Amino acid sequence: MLCSCDAVVSGSTALHLLMPELGTTWEPTDLDIYLPQHTLIVMQRHLQAEGYSIITELPVKKCSYNYSHISHVLMVSNGHATVDLVVSRTSTALSPIFQFHSTVVMNFVSADTVFCGYPSLTLWQLSMANAGPLYYSHEKGAILNALRKYLSRGIRYVHCKDEHGASHTCKVSTRMLMDRATLWFNFEAIPEAPRSHLDVFQQFGVLDLQWILGGMPCGLESAFCRPQVDVVEEDL
Repeated sequence: MLCSCDAVVSGSTALHLLMPELGTTWEPTDLDIYLPQHTLIVMQRHLQAEGYSIITELPVKKCSYNYSHISHVLMVSNGHATVDLVVSRTSTALSPIFQFHSTVVMNFVSADTVFCGYPSLTLWQLSMANAGPLYYSHEKGAILNALRKYLSRGIRYVHCKDEHGASHTCKVSTRMLMDRATLWFNFEAIPEAPRSHLDVFQQFGVLDLQWILGGMPCGLESAFCRPQVDVVEEDL
């Protein structure tokens, strides 16, 4: 289902897979599936075949997913479980993930792969806040509640300047799916499978994706770097 819809699972479910089984006392309470608009109908058909139906459709301004790369959210249920279908505004399901409130949730699970955007932090239960939602979201209360939720789950938030020893963690550096600081685990090639631009293109329809967390550069309190997420697509 994920493969045929170019979709991924993200949020707390993806994070939980990256956490050590021993000592992780929390369980994910929801399931978020991210997908592009052009595969939404196919995904709905898959879920309807499993007994799911739409409960409600939430425009971005009325739900906690209120940053620009998300079009809308469909909540579906089979009477026992609820799934959020988070529909991307861009050609790929991945771009909204890098606008999340924290680096600790910039991860995803595809049909055959687990991806972690900041393994040097996440695998140590550390995180940095993302400036984008904090500066540009109209729902700052919801963002702060999300930060508190992960604090209660044992995640420790750190300052960028304190983590410069870790590769590619500076909030104003440009990051990419394919850079050396990300981590890819392929279910068919444990422990780690090499990824190429061709692999990403075949699975997600884009050559790469780059992002900047943004915010005030370390030591320059009067300056500001705008957060950014860009999809790198094939030239036509």
